[in-house]
Amino acid sequence: MAAFVLVFSGMAAMAQEEQSPTAWKVRGYLKEMPYFSHSKPFQQTQYNNLIHNRLNVKWTPAEKVSAAAEFRTRIFWGDVVSRTPGFTQQLRNQNERVNASFTWWEGSQSAMVTNVERFWVEYKSAKWTLRAGRQRINWGIATTWNPNDVFNAFNFLDFDYEERPGADAVKAQYFINDLANIDIAISPSAAPRSTVAAVRYFFNRQRYDFQFNTGIYHGEWTAGAGWAGSLGEVGFKGEWQYFLPTDSTDQFNGVAEWDYMFSHGWYANASVLWNSSGIQEPVSDWRTVNFTLSPRNPMPTAYNVMLGVRKEISPLVSASLGVVYGAGTNLVILLPTFSWNASDRWDVSIIWQAFYAELNNRLQPITQSGFLRAKLTF
Repeated sequence: MAAFVLVFSGMAAMAQEEQSPTAWKVRGYLKEMPYFSHSKPFQQTQYNNLIHNRLNVKWTPAEKVSAAAEFRTRIFWGDVVSRTPGFTQQLRNQNERVNASFTWWEGSQSAMVTNVERFWVEYKSAKWTLRAGRQRINWGIATTWNPNDVFNAFNFLDFDYEERPGADAVKAQYFINDLANIDIAISPSAAPRSTVAAVRYFFNRQRYDFQFNTGIYHGEWTAGAGWAGSLGEVGFKGEWQYFLPTDSTDQFNGVAEWDYMFSHGWYANASVLWNSSGIQEPVSDWRTVNFTLSPRNPMPTAYNVMLGVRKEISPLVSASLGVVYGAGTNLVILLPTFSWNASDRWDVSIIWQAFYAELNNRLQPITQSGFLRAKLTF
């Protein structure tokens, strides 16, 4: 019920927005998503349902001052709750230093959790932007993997999280000119070796965007760079990040990406990722592999290729297919999607995720999941 209360309160606030459009903005959505998954090696099938509500509130009391609060409420029920010990504790974003989530209930078959996804205040002038609080520090350039996102890494397998994770941080941005700026950000922590602090320099040269960053990530010195431009009509971008720890091996993550828009609504992209600490040989038990992606673990496998294609069948209907291959482990992930924009506010998607890997010297399915997602935006 609380999820629907949030939605209706958001609609009521929209009426207030019409009366005072410069001070308040309220947006959000409501999703309904039944889904199932099957793990063939372990012969386990799960049936679940998720109601997902997002409520975004922004307040602009003065020309240079603004604040925002965004809430994410999810109601789960089904096998995923009953078969996952400490289910609600695993829903927390590990980038968040302060626990701002609230569990309405957690039963044997269902759970309801609300998390404060954004909570910041900002001052903006012609040359400076200062923001403090829970926010998204978006330093990534590539689409699938973002090694430069040292504050809040994005998991491309989490297709139901389009806002992407945030971090509790203070950020200052200085605009040198229209094509160059410097960012300084810190996400402090009372825990030893958990603070993240970095600086980024962004600029444009010869129609290419470039960026360089350096700082401290969980007690390790790190430095990286990224670029975005084109080779003729082909988009070309990438990132790399290097970690130099004090008490373990160093690590390098690098990604390069190309994309191209064809005629008749066809789009294709390709990405390659190297994780120097990733797995390079077949795995006997994939339950031991960490798919919780992070700046140090953008992908558990060392050598990875992502190929994607999308087709606009009509202005309202599109279909896409993504294929990820992890060399050495022979991991294959298939990501087909069919989408229908029923109206300006309604869209419906059918999504499939299938994981295959080399087991007993042949390619076998590990897990397969199917999702039906209906989204209402308000």
